[in-house]
Amino acid sequence: MIKLLTPISHLFNERIQANNIINNTDYLEARERTCDLFFPKTTHYHIDFDLNIGISEKQIQFLKDHVKPREEIQNITFQAARDCENIQIKEGIYYPSSEVIPLKKQINNTKESLKKIIDILGKDRKIGIENNNYYPSGAYDICTSLEYLHEIINLKDCHLLFDLAHALVTCANRNISFENYSKTLLKTNKCFQMHICQPSYLLDKGLISARDAHEIPSFELTEISVSLCIKYGIKLITVEYYRNAEKLISYLKYIKSFIKNASK
Repeated sequence: MIKLLTPISHLFNERIQANNIINNTDYLEARERTCDLFFPKTTHYHIDFDLNIGISEKQIQFLKDHVKPREEIQNITFQAARDCENIQIKEGIYYPSSEVIPLKKQINNTKESLKKIIDILGKDRKIGIENNNYYPSGAYDICTSLEYLHEIINLKDCHLLFDLAHALVTCANRNISFENYSKTLLKTNKCFQMHICQPSYLLDKGLISARDAHEIPSFELTEISVSLCIKYGIKLITVEYYRNAEKLISYLKYIKSFIKNASK
């Protein structure tokens, strides 16, 4: 049965809200911004370190201070969200302000990052990398490509955190097939977790562009996510919605019921 794994966000700062969310999820996922919050059922950690850029000394210290001591957490996931070390952010999108790192170097950086992480956290914890979303700004071309992702998730010490919204945004903005993109990643059978939220779409002059809007998933997206989990044996769904605790709780109840009916 597919289980729900919910991020510990700012919504958990209020105890009553936190307890209500906890009562409607199976497990919890720790995050950097709420690293000082500790709750039962916390089994995973998602950290926004770009493995393809390389792990800094500050990030190494974070792992030592906030992740290594938490023996109850056996699954840690990271990202590869940009192609260059220095960026400018305009309207939430990265733009390069340093040289783009070539594919081979990004792969080598990722391997070296994984080695450092394993040296800190040990070999018994599972390490994963999340697929990120592509925007046509020059900062996403390589790290969101199938060439990079396929190379990394086929490494012995790395699995895939499949972000469904990121995949949909990437495919819309690249004008490529979502079916082919998702199948290429998921048929590796190395995906154990899926992030879901509703992206937004804009049609302008005959072209569709998409953004990672972090809205409550629609019925269609819920159906897609659950069917992909069943097809590829993905055990965990993480709902990335942070705006309103009551809406999140309501959706957690809804998708739990949807999963139960779909699994019959």
